[in-house]
Amino acid sequence: MINKLVESVDSDVYVYQTQLNFGLDFAHKILNEVTDNISQFPKRHNYETLGDPRKLLKQIGKDRTRELYRRYEQFLSLWPGQERIAFDQLFLTESLKQEFLTIIPSWLHDFAGGPDFMLQVGHSGNILYPHCGHRRTCSLFLLLQADDQETRWYRNTKDFEVIDPLRIPDMDGIEHVVSAVMQPGTWYVFNHKEWHSVHKYSSEKKRINIGIDFNDVPASELVKLIKSHGY
Repeated sequence: MINKLVESVDSDVYVYQTQLNFGLDFAHKILNEVTDNISQFPKRHNYETLGDPRKLLKQIGKDRTRELYRRYEQFLSLWPGQERIAFDQLFLTESLKQEFLTIIPSWLHDFAGGPDFMLQVGHSGNILYPHCGHRRTCSLFLLLQADDQETRWYRNTKDFEVIDPLRIPDMDGIEHVVSAVMQPGTWYVFNHKEWHSVHKYSSEKKRINIGIDFNDVPASELVKLIKSHGY
C-alpha cells in the first residue's frame, strides 16, 4: 500500500508498484540460500555510520562533524528509545548473478549500462533513520521476507548541505510526503536518491530484499521505461 501525505506530490517519483512478475521462483531460491548459508554471499560496503568522531574530524573537519552530530541528535529526539536497524549488504554469488541475468527482461539489460544486484538482510533494531543513496539512484526492489515495515520518503523544504560520507538530513529542512508498506513478491521502483527511512521493524523476522540497482539514472526514467512496456 502506498499513501501520499501531500496531495500534490506524484508518489511514483518516490516509489512505484509495478506489475512485473519475473524471477519470483528465483527469489524464493535466494531466500532459501540465505536461510541455509548466508556466509556464501560476499559482503558489500555501500554505506557508513557515524563511527569514530576522530575519523570524521580528519575527513570533513570540525564544523561539518558537529553538524552531523546535531542532525543525529534530531533523530534521537524524534524517535526516542528506538534502536538503529543493523543489516548486511551482500553480493550475489557469481552463479546466482548469471542465473538472474537470464531471467530479467531483456529491455532492462541495456538500461543505464545494465543492472547490478544487491542482497540486503536486516538483523535487529527498530528504525533506519532518514538517509539517501550514495551511488545508486534507484532500483527495482523485491522483498523476499518482511513483516509490514513502513518505508517513508521525504522532500526538501529548504536547502542544506548534504555532507558525505554519511548523508544525514537536517530534519528541519525536510517533510514526509509518501509512505509505503511494500509486500513480498512484488517489484517496486525504489527511489534511493530522495531521503527515506524504514519504520516499524520487527527483529523477530528478518527483512530480506533483493535489488536490481541502477546508478546515475532518475527513478522517473525507470518508471517511464517500465510503464512503456505495460507494467
